[in-house]
Amino acid sequence: MISNARFSRFTPIFLALYLVAGIIILRLFYLQIIQHDYYKSIAELEQYGYTTLPARRGEILVEDYHSGETYTLATNTTLSMIYADPTLITNPALIASTLAPLLFDLEQEKELDQIRYENAYEEIMKMEQEELRDEAISKLAYKTDEELFTAYLATLENELATRTRDTILIAEKLDTQMQEKVRSAKIEGTELTATGDLYAYPAKITDKENVAGQIADIFNTDSEQIQTTLLGKNRYVELKHKLDPKISEQIETILAEDRKIKEPQFIGVVLKDEYFRYYPEQELGAQTLGYVNSAGQGLYGIEGTFDDILKGMDGIFTSQVDAYGNQITVGKSVIEEAVDGADITLTIDRAIQSEVETLLAQGVRESNPDSGQAIVINPKTGAILAMAQYPTFNPNSYSDIFDTEEIEIPDDKKDHIVIAGTEDEPIYWYYIQMSPDVRIQIFPDEEEKDKWYAYKNKFGPEVYKNKTTQETYEPGSVFKPIVVASAIDAGEITPNSTFMDSGPLEVDYNTITGEYDNQIDTFDGNHHGLETMTQVLEHSCNIGMAYVAKTLGAELFYSYIEDFGLTERTDIGFNDEVMGKVAYYKTWGESEMLTKAFGQGISMTPIQLVQAYTALANDGVLMKPYIVKKIEYQDGRVEEFEPQIIRQVISKDTSEKIIAMMTEVVESYASISIEGHYFAGKSGTAQTYKWGKALSGVGTTIASFMGIGPIEDPEFLVIVKMDHPRKSEWAEATSGQTLRQIMAFLFDYYSIPPDKK
Repeated sequence: MISNARFSRFTPIFLALYLVAGIIILRLFYLQIIQHDYYKSIAELEQYGYTTLPARRGEILVEDYHSGETYTLATNTTLSMIYADPTLITNPALIASTLAPLLFDLEQEKELDQIRYENAYEEIMKMEQEELRDEAISKLAYKTDEELFTAYLATLENELATRTRDTILIAEKLDTQMQEKVRSAKIEGTELTATGDLYAYPAKITDKENVAGQIADIFNTDSEQIQTTLLGKNRYVELKHKLDPKISEQIETILAEDRKIKEPQFIGVVLKDEYFRYYPEQELGAQTLGYVNSAGQGLYGIEGTFDDILKGMDGIFTSQVDAYGNQITVGKSVIEEAVDGADITLTIDRAIQSEVETLLAQGVRESNPDSGQAIVINPKTGAILAMAQYPTFNPNSYSDIFDTEEIEIPDDKKDHIVIAGTEDEPIYWYYIQMSPDVRIQIFPDEEEKDKWYAYKNKFGPEVYKNKTTQETYEPGSVFKPIVVASAIDAGEITPNSTFMDSGPLEVDYNTITGEYDNQIDTFDGNHHGLETMTQVLEHSCNIGMAYVAKTLGAELFYSYIEDFGLTERTDIGFNDEVMGKVAYYKTWGESEMLTKAFGQGISMTPIQLVQAYTALANDGVLMKPYIVKKIEYQDGRVEEFEPQIIRQVISKDTSEKIIAMMTEVVESYASISIEGHYFAGKSGTAQTYKWGKALSGVGTTIASFMGIGPIEDPEFLVIVKMDHPRKSEWAEATSGQTLRQIMAFLFDYYSIPPDKK
């Protein structure tokens, strides 16, 4: 029996125990009932392995007309990268000496040495004393292959041995207020740069807990996390990406053999698979395809437009694991299969695309324009057979277009630097030539005032743009057959109708001054007297076209422009397609109506013009251009795209007449016609403008040429366009020569019998 006195001594203890037990029960109730879902999710993260199962991106395919064989333009490849955790490495010298012969890239190291040499040379040239400068230059030399390898080996060993980072970026681009807080705190072992970046140097910090507290107070964050960061542990060092498969295999063998020994030496060295988009045909169809960036996002072209369809959907694999990370056999597992992306087959013919790109590149080099574009379409179906552009890029190394190089700007050309953009983000243009303008974008050196850089390819990211669908222009005379066909179809003229070209045409009579405000003349100032409508096209007579426009009248003229599809996008299959501009006819003045008849004051994309021409070549039926032939989904569904008729624009009879007239046009050009084959065509040399005034001369025009063949039953319609050619201002001598070569190739490729003796 316990006495009352003894019981009274234990009472406080019992009360304390009951209180603690009550608190524990309440806490368990809160954790297990109230916060059940939250802690369940935490537990699942700890107890389940979670892996993303990557979806395979769909391929982009094309076919060959003759063989019927399918070729891959965009596919996927897996390459390994190698990285290391220096905190786990005990023998960096051994690992470096083993890996260096496998990872060393002589060409890459030579490029880096070239940069080192050039930088050193620049510094030497800044020396004021000539003797010291000459001595330093005499000692400056490129490293030998052996020296480059030795330096690489030393660098690799140092990377593997460096367990802590020398520099840690804490925050970047701080605003003025935050910068002032940092300066006022005078934090040990840190540096605030002029651009507002805050760096920490772990080796210079004696009291990491205090420094972490100061930083945490300023940024309102967890001091323990900052303190861990300030330890500067170097847990991840990338040694090399995109290893050659043979090299990967050798390294994997080394690591596997090392794991078998009692004390492994290569712990901390890891191979990891990386997935890359790969374009086997390199530059072929680059603007049509677009590219996939490092984040796996499709940009531009087919890759960008159909990104969601191509990328598919990643899957999930989770499995319950024990405390050591091993999968529990009886544990629950969840698998959500990845859904691979769909494969897309284009209407592009690989052989035609390849030849057109070759001929276009050759033509651009000869005619020296800013750029050139070409399209080949089947006018009876609207299927795009080729879509090319030059300069171009390689989607496998799409970022190379951002590479720059230093350029020299003479003192007497410094005033040719023009600043555009905004005050915060200025854009600098250097006009290599004025009137006609030839300019390139340049970039100032951040440290040296008069040092400038330019894109190596002269165009930078401009080459990503598909100018056949994303850039409009005034077509000029290549638009004339559309206007003539409209007037013939409306019954206003015939191919043999005549008019008198006796001199310039005065337009826009001013009732106040009693004079005409504007004048229309021929492109060369020559006048041919009495002309038929066919001769108007042959001579590309602007005055004759003004006559045709008058016969149509503004309202009827505009209705044909609409019918030819020139007031809307073609919806060819790119989500970034733009469209030209045609003002409503009720806003036209006299000169505006007349100049539109020869392709001025009206704008369109090359693909819009090509679509309009399908009506000329296809018995008057306008066809919708398309570039995707079919989409094959992983569940077996196939979405096929068929030719699509938009409308009957002109009659079959009108189509036959305009083709005959355009054939006469081609035959009138001795340098354009092809031996053995007739084809229909028309040139267009469009003026460009500066400050509202028309420019003239070499380098100021946009030269385009259209071709249709064979004339009895057209199978291909071609446009070649060159922007500001500097060989000649005329389409006949520039884009026309490239078109002639493409047409000759197509006649041969389709094995079309000669129809001309």
